[in-house]
Amino acid sequence: MGLKKSQVYNADESAIFVKLLASRSVVLSNEHQPAGRKLNKMRYTFMPCSNVDGSNKLKLMFIGTAAKPRSFPDKDKLPVSYYSSKKAWMTRDLFKSWFYNEFVPAVREFSNKSNLEPKALLLLENCTAHYDGGDDLVSDDGLIKVIYLPPNVTSECQPMDQSVINAVKMRYKRKLMLRLVLEDEDLKFEDRLKKVSLLHSIDWLATAWNEIGSSTIENSWKKLIPQFPDCEWISANTDETDSEKDMRALVAAVNALAGTVTSDEEVNLWLTDRVYDENRNPAWLTSVVYTDDEILDSVLGESGGNISPIRDIADDSNDTQMDMSSTLGQNHLYSDFNHAIKSVDFLISFMQHDAAEIVRLKSLRAKIVEDEWQKQNL
Repeated sequence: MGLKKSQVYNADESAIFVKLLASRSVVLSNEHQPAGRKLNKMRYTFMPCSNVDGSNKLKLMFIGTAAKPRSFPDKDKLPVSYYSSKKAWMTRDLFKSWFYNEFVPAVREFSNKSNLEPKALLLLENCTAHYDGGDDLVSDDGLIKVIYLPPNVTSECQPMDQSVINAVKMRYKRKLMLRLVLEDEDLKFEDRLKKVSLLHSIDWLATAWNEIGSSTIENSWKKLIPQFPDCEWISANTDETDSEKDMRALVAAVNALAGTVTSDEEVNLWLTDRVYDENRNPAWLTSVVYTDDEILDSVLGESGGNISPIRDIADDSNDTQMDMSSTLGQNHLYSDFNHAIKSVDFLISFMQHDAAEIVRLKSLRAKIVEDEWQKQNL
């Protein structure tokens, strides 16, 4: 088709267990023995999409369970493209909506800025949520098309599944662990975990996706396309070093919270979210074909059937709005770190009307947390 690297895309969804910790029992530093803690299996679905050279990374598609979660800002102000379904699964309707309303406009905007012909090829896994055997997905002008991989080859060669999705999860879980290690130290562990809201998870996931470099993305295509026509691949050496560094940093954060050393194998299982339900069925499924009865049940809002609503994580916490005037007025000594975090949280709450400023403030908050972790581990 005469396409450049910047005109070929891949997208794939993955489950993310936003509050799940490593399988080993967690023991806080002030506890003599681990309390009986149940694994938190709150899960959502996210989908990264990028072209081969990483020059056009689309907003993450995020699928939650609630159409309008409590204490949620306008969807346009979120750093992700938010969708919802009863089980936070990908459906054909959601994917079609994303393709026509998100992907096609994003490709055309990127092509215009890059002085490229507005054409592209989107490579997809041949699953029922992407393809139902009917008409292929294609833009109205026929220039933006979809092709599908053969069945059962996703783990072998699909780019996003080679390293990108796991790299996003690794960075997300590092941010989760740093939150639990460094913030709200006066609270019990369960209370710290409850304070992690849906907005926190969305922000961390979006930031993790933004942190993925072009080398990581481009190297993920090598199994599928050993040699792209008239192009050379980026060297993988730096990418492998960064991955190892990220893993070491994550293990350090896990062990800072746990009373015992968590093995690399346990961390890897945790990173890949290989979780089973009480019936030993895979809990990481991201899509399903609903039966007619299930569709009717969903539309009519009945509580019966197999599609049962899951309580949204946003119900756990409404801590995004803070009354700093009363907090700062208390006769309590705050460390510089805690004071800085509370101050930035207050500014984020105060500037809810300015999306661009919110992005900058959240970036500053993440930097403060990272700097504090570095100080404590010098």
